[in-house]
Amino acid sequence: MYYLALTLLKLIGYFLAFLPRRVFLWVGAGLGWILRRLKFRRKVAEGNLELAFPYLTRNERERFLEGSYREMGVLFLEMLFSFYRFQRFVEKYSDIEGAHHMHEALARGKGVFVMSAHLGNWEVLTASGPTLFRTPVTMVTKALKPAWFHRVVAVTRELLGVEMACEPRTMKAILRALKAKNIVGVVMDQYTGAPVGARVPFFGYPVGSHTFLAVLALRTDAPVVPAISVRKPDGRYLIRFDAPLETIRDENHEKAVILNTAQYVKHTEAWVKEFPLQWMWVHRRWKGDLSPLPPGSVGEMLL
Repeated sequence: MYYLALTLLKLIGYFLAFLPRRVFLWVGAGLGWILRRLKFRRKVAEGNLELAFPYLTRNERERFLEGSYREMGVLFLEMLFSFYRFQRFVEKYSDIEGAHHMHEALARGKGVFVMSAHLGNWEVLTASGPTLFRTPVTMVTKALKPAWFHRVVAVTRELLGVEMACEPRTMKAILRALKAKNIVGVVMDQYTGAPVGARVPFFGYPVGSHTFLAVLALRTDAPVVPAISVRKPDGRYLIRFDAPLETIRDENHEKAVILNTAQYVKHTEAWVKEFPLQWMWVHRRWKGDLSPLPPGSVGEMLL
């Protein structure tokens, strides 16, 4: 199954490579229209939108979802395209902003955490490490299912210079990458429960968020550079690196972990507000206990 899937996906990517960018975007928008008509995770998207932007009218919400599904259709098509010479796409259709932040962070010699979100096309951002900065990337992610698909994706990414760090070897892979002064990619917009999560505000709701980035930033002193890759109106990608986030330290280690985690999640929230249509609204970000935090608390660990 692995070889059949790899061959098929490469063929699909090969044919998509011949489409002019305007046609590609049009086909992607059509795919998004189909997903919307099929009500692909529609209830999840509506529920998320109600939590994040409760002031939208019904008509405004419908227009928002129409645009969101259109962007998602283009993203799905680009994911298929990524199985065939994706580095050429990144080099041809990407513009970089704030590259000096990455160069300065890499120059520290401690490796770099690149913090991002499921916004725009995160595969473009990931590929920019080895493609544009000539630095290997270790992407922290979950094992994909089924196993043959995980293998297909892993092999394709490895050809780009991207390694996938999954349980149970996540920590070992991260520390090895930092020791080699490489880039470690982390997304901060996924729900995480106990025992490695903390409830911190996201659009005003305390929601479980992973704490390992804060823990490792405190432990290794490796810089945390926020970065996104978002689609521009002309179809090109803007790969933007923001200034490194200062690691907050406190005598109380647990408090320091919570403060840094809250800082990271707040930054991702700002991105979603800036590019709302390009975030993955079909992802169940708000789960678990959403009750208010204790008075004066920035967050609380999930134990």
